[in-house]
Amino acid sequence: MSNWNKIKKTTLALSIITASLTSYAVNAKQPVWTINNLDQPESVVTSIDGQFIYISNINGQPMELNGQGYISIANANGKMLNQHWLKGLDAPKGLALSGQHLYVADMQKLVKINTSTGKVENTYKAPNAKMLNDVTATTDGTIYVSDLLEGTIYRLKNGKFEAWFKSSALPHPNGLYVQQGELLIGSWGKGMNSDFSTAELGSLLRLNISEQQLSTVPTGYKLGNLDGVIMTTDESIYVSDWLSGELFKLQGKERKLVLSLKPGLADIGVNKQYLFTPMMMDNEVNAWKLSDF
Repeated sequence: MSNWNKIKKTTLALSIITASLTSYAVNAKQPVWTINNLDQPESVVTSIDGQFIYISNINGQPMELNGQGYISIANANGKMLNQHWLKGLDAPKGLALSGQHLYVADMQKLVKINTSTGKVENTYKAPNAKMLNDVTATTDGTIYVSDLLEGTIYRLKNGKFEAWFKSSALPHPNGLYVQQGELLIGSWGKGMNSDFSTAELGSLLRLNISEQQLSTVPTGYKLGNLDGVIMTTDESIYVSDWLSGELFKLQGKERKLVLSLKPGLADIGVNKQYLFTPMMMDNEVNAWKLSDF
């Protein structure tokens, strides 16, 4: 049985369990809009002005180098503008914008795309990487990329792409978000099995960039099999759990479950009005009002 089929079996079981345990209050919220007929959407990122969203589509096995992956572009009101805006990727996952460029984590390489032309400008290879996953960008244009399976954070700075941080205290790093000299890192958890379940749930971690000091965010301790990490303008942190389909809001000393969806809740995105949830197993992206959370 392929790893992808194992994941499907695990997520189906988790879906049944989660549905039976979830309160009506959490599930009462409804999305503002839904984009259907995607191909395993993994990540959503919004344009700098918040008017457009870019969506990565794996379109195959999560680790398959098949050249069938692609990037879609839609407006923030849920209208698809170009489903196959950029084609020819392998298994594209995390996305980040820096200036007029979109950076895409695509297995063992980081792809730089000019958003004005829709063309690939550069490809940065990481031959020792196993599965590059999420991407985040600093204000000075430095790019950080997680490798979920290798347990490494890569960095692109001044044109050089290299392994930058690795620690036994950082098991299977996934979601990334940079703010004020720190990386927020969503860990998938310790003891990963072939179906991507883990012996121990992952935590939300904080890494000081200049000193490379790692610590746990108290409200994010053993939170889940973490995927997306984003922060809103009021400094609320939202974190998605891929396997359970749960979305958490961390604010101050509080941790709140705000959505309980199906397994496959991947790398979330946000603008000033909406939070975007790519549902990888259901081939759709949903938009939710931030004010509802």
